[in-house]
Amino acid sequence: MPKEVELKLVVLPEVLESNLPSLLKALNVDKVEESWLANTYFDTPGFSLNQHKVALRIRKKGGRYIQTLKTKGESVAGVHQRGEWEWEVERNKLVPSLLEECVWPNGVSVDALTPVFETNFKRISSFIERDGTKIELAIDIGRIVSGGKKERLCEIELEIIEGDVGRLFDVASVIARSFPVMLSDVSKAERGYRLSNEGVAGCFSYQYDCAGSYEGYVKGLVVRNLSYWLFLFDRVAFSRDKALLSEMRDALVVLQELVVSCKFVDASKEFSHEGLFAAEIARIGEVLGDAGVGNDEIFDTLLSSRDGGVLAIELGRWLHAF
Repeated sequence: MPKEVELKLVVLPEVLESNLPSLLKALNVDKVEESWLANTYFDTPGFSLNQHKVALRIRKKGGRYIQTLKTKGESVAGVHQRGEWEWEVERNKLVPSLLEECVWPNGVSVDALTPVFETNFKRISSFIERDGTKIELAIDIGRIVSGGKKERLCEIELEIIEGDVGRLFDVASVIARSFPVMLSDVSKAERGYRLSNEGVAGCFSYQYDCAGSYEGYVKGLVVRNLSYWLFLFDRVAFSRDKALLSEMRDALVVLQELVVSCKFVDASKEFSHEGLFAAEIARIGEVLGDAGVGNDEIFDTLLSSRDGGVLAIELGRWLHAF
């Protein structure tokens, strides 16, 4: 099965646009390609593909059309790994026979598929070489559209072409220290489904195996709680509900306790950025107590500091080496 391995960051559009030249310089990127990507996602009226954690789209890039199917896969510490199949087609119309080549969910009728939402954005892309690892940099700025509803889209994706997955965190760290960003476990497809039908947003769900070594158990707990923090961050972005900040602060406190305790079990597992926990927990408390920050401004306010993104990325790097 072909696999896509990538790390995703969210950023405010105005922050990205004002800092883009300096970012490209910091990443030693001399040449970029700009393109407009128009993506139509398909599903049944009852969202059967989404229930099976599968996304099916046709992308228009220039004069080409590419039909793509992606599986849910897994996300650990911000790094997504999922199955991916691509085929070039003649127009913006599904070719059902191609789907026989991939893992198609049982019971889903191809004849019932219909367009459900679009993601349309400008992509600025290039390649980065780091110590034998090749990474594709993709900066996407645009909108998700479903019926009369729209949601802004501003992301930075880092995809491994070949080499060491750990190098993704090296590049992400450079970005996070240039301007505020946050790791994201949510795909464009998931955001599109959520915009189309709020009922698919769901609750937090994470499974891990408690069997095996104590070290593996502790790592699983840290990964689970990091995922929960990122989940809450995304929920604030979607719901604009300030009340979620209390839950987010509590989640960070638990995550801090888990991470700090690791050094008492194994000194080599000490996390060298512990101070960022206190800074981010205090900042969330300040935002929560600021009556001048309403629900409409809450996400932009949360994403206005570098500490949270740097903390999330360094946790991902630490877990990758755990």
